[in-house]
Amino acid sequence: MASEPRARHWIRLGFVRLILPLLIIALAAGGYIWLTQTGPTPPRADVAERAWRVDTAVVEPGTHQPRLTLTGEVENPDRLLINAPLTARVARLPVADGDAVEQGDLLVALDPADYEPPLRRAEANLADLQAQIQEARRAYQSDQQALEIEQALVDTAQRSLERTLTLQSDELASPSEVESNRDALNQARLALNTREERVATFDARLASLQARRKAAEADVRSARRDARRSRVEAPGAGIITGREVATGERVSTSQALLTFLPRDGFEVRALIPNQRAEPLLRALARDEHPAAEAQLLGGTVALRLMRLGGSASARGVTGLFQFEAPDRSLRPGEVIRMELRMPAMPDTIAVPQSALYGNDRVYRVRDDRLERVAVEHLGTTRVDGTERALIRSGALTAGDRIATTQLPNAVEGLRVQPADDDGASP
Repeated sequence: MASEPRARHWIRLGFVRLILPLLIIALAAGGYIWLTQTGPTPPRADVAERAWRVDTAVVEPGTHQPRLTLTGEVENPDRLLINAPLTARVARLPVADGDAVEQGDLLVALDPADYEPPLRRAEANLADLQAQIQEARRAYQSDQQALEIEQALVDTAQRSLERTLTLQSDELASPSEVESNRDALNQARLALNTREERVATFDARLASLQARRKAAEADVRSARRDARRSRVEAPGAGIITGREVATGERVSTSQALLTFLPRDGFEVRALIPNQRAEPLLRALARDEHPAAEAQLLGGTVALRLMRLGGSASARGVTGLFQFEAPDRSLRPGEVIRMELRMPAMPDTIAVPQSALYGNDRVYRVRDDRLERVAVEHLGTTRVDGTERALIRSGALTAGDRIATTQLPNAVEGLRVQPADDDGASP
């Protein structure tokens, strides 16, 4: 029985130990809440919005000539491949790969010992046939004259035979005389027939000789052409490339010897975007050839757009440019960058390159805030010797001001502070 009061004592003691910490925490929390609600409120500090300082330019729409940057490759479609006209030895080859030559310069010469004998044989055959034709004509004239004589001989032999037969009937001529006169008549007739045959076949024989003469003349022309072609001279100013043989080497007919690139044949092929091709087509239709310029070996060269390629792709159409003054520095396969001066376009705006964001937008400054404006980038142009980006947008009007300072955080509504550049213009 004495243990029951002790047990209740320990229960009360444990309950107090559990409740006391909770009561202390509750009192502390209540005191904190009371202090925060009844204590003085500190003044709030206003954070001022930052204004980014930017330069601006005034929009002035006008007519400008865009400049389109292109990458092209130098080509020479007029290249001339020089082949050997016959089997021969190379006697002279005074040029090397990369040499610049002028009109009339010797490029290659073959050994005359290889082409002169065929030429001499062809000329001799032609001379022989011409002599045969002349002889045939003289023989024809002689046959015509002899034909009358032989006809008279036949008539004489016929009359002699008839007299002999009459005498034989009167027993005044022997049979041997008759046979002798008959043989003479037959021989005269045979000679006459032979002569008539020669006269009748003269035209055919003459035609055959003339045909053979034409063939011989063709052989002579071919041999003379080979002789001329055995010595190759530069047809104009140009460059030598692709030398395939050496002096003293024996070459066969049609074997490649070297390649000649005419200086006037150089051109540049460059891909023009489809959206830029239409104004160029209209200009070419008016027989206008837009100008272009490129940097080549440290110097500026001038070109003209002569025509557009006959086919197009999703990437664009090929433009073919001709050098206005080609020089010795041109080489096929060289890749160059050039600027094409497009036809002038109205209602366009020239702005500093720094005003353009992402190639398709600018920011207008209105009420010290940025406004994003979508634009069409048309290329570049030059204003007072300075390169500017050329854009077009129906949302921009004359007098608008656009930001020309590149801001990495440029967004719609960003607060800016325009610099004092009221006199600035694109």
